[in-house]
Amino acid sequence: MRDDEILGEGSLDPLGLYATADRLAVQLVPGVRERQQHPRFLTALAVSLHVTSSFPDDIVASDGVSEPWQVFEWYMVEFMVRTASGGDELRGLPGRDKATSAIRDNVPLSAKRYLKTPSVYGFHGVYRILARELEIQVADQLGGPGYQLLETWADEQNLAGFVGTGGGDGHLVLQRLREAVDDGLETGCVARRANWRYREFFSNHLGQYEVGRREARTLYEIIRSPGNGFRRQVLDFLVSDAGQKLTQPFADGSGSLGAIERHVHEAMRKTAPPELRRLLEAIQAYEHFARLIQDAFEDCRRRLTTVHGKVSPAELAKLEGVRSSCRELPAAFAAAHEKLTQADDALAAEFADHFDFAGEQCDGKTWVERLIDHHLRIQQGKPPNGKKPWIDRYDDGGLVLQPAYRVEEGGRHDKSYVHGYRTQPLMSFLSDLGRARA
Repeated sequence: MRDDEILGEGSLDPLGLYATADRLAVQLVPGVRERQQHPRFLTALAVSLHVTSSFPDDIVASDGVSEPWQVFEWYMVEFMVRTASGGDELRGLPGRDKATSAIRDNVPLSAKRYLKTPSVYGFHGVYRILARELEIQVADQLGGPGYQLLETWADEQNLAGFVGTGGGDGHLVLQRLREAVDDGLETGCVARRANWRYREFFSNHLGQYEVGRREARTLYEIIRSPGNGFRRQVLDFLVSDAGQKLTQPFADGSGSLGAIERHVHEAMRKTAPPELRRLLEAIQAYEHFARLIQDAFEDCRRRLTTVHGKVSPAELAKLEGVRSSCRELPAAFAAAHEKLTQADDALAAEFADHFDFAGEQCDGKTWVERLIDHHLRIQQGKPPNGKKPWIDRYDDGGLVLQPAYRVEEGGRHDKSYVHGYRTQPLMSFLSDLGRARA
């Protein structure tokens, strides 16, 4: 089964655990998302805003859907791929596979040949929410920090005239980029050939691994600036000696992110101010709850993978992971609800509504039945018209796992987090900006 087909059946969240974790992560570091890796895309977004600022707000390409920023993104991605040296410089570039395919077929990038949802998965879509949080972008225009970043970048890249009213090589480059976007709007695709004079502009000046020294300092200052949530406090801990020591296993590839993130939060909590401490305690309590229920589900999947035919809930109830989950979940549910209430009343109420089945003590067979009931409800409630369940339940109560969801291993059965809380993207940011180990 293809990745897009699996994703279409809700493979990422079969128990509905993600939404609560994501809201907690947003409170911790607003604007940062797990998909984000390279802060230089914030610079690229600032450049894009400047290049496309000369176009009317309501203009779209001849395809009827693509706005100027999207056309700029086509150019950037296609010509970064065209001018790549064959190393790792394209790693982390959204849309690179689509561009590679279009180039192989000798056609320009366009809406039909690019990402299906570029406003979400293209580099603008991935980084725009952070750009807005940092006021790099304000109401679809450059904000103060964005203009500061653009000026620093242009000066360091020796592009005099790219910003402001003065002349210079940068002003000519700006004109040519705007002409390219204008032609792209008219044709509905990239409107420059492979030998375009400015084909190396994007890789030479906006490569995600080639951040200039002064640009890196400006980006770090902007990302660390005071704002909503606790982004500054998290960053300051990650660059500290204690933070570097705790995250070293992840940098070395020798530790799981879920375990490392738990250790980071435990260390931060000891010296955190009250509001941050309450949030970290809520995250820790919720992740303990999530680990128990996720491991039970994974153990059930593993057992169902090994059996041809139906398996009864009573048989699954004998699994150690299911037994421990059944035994520990009521207390874990109560603790998570209490800590969530202290951090966010509304979120605590939603948690109680979604997972109340886990709050009551019961026998193993009943617990498995409740777990499967919950999974079926989650799948049925997914937009737009529900998703297929991973586990089919027959009239006699027997359970069969869909072949696409067979697994070789069960649950982790440790204290690692199930979900990410932005430590990974922030560490990647810090590495790119020369503030932490790679």
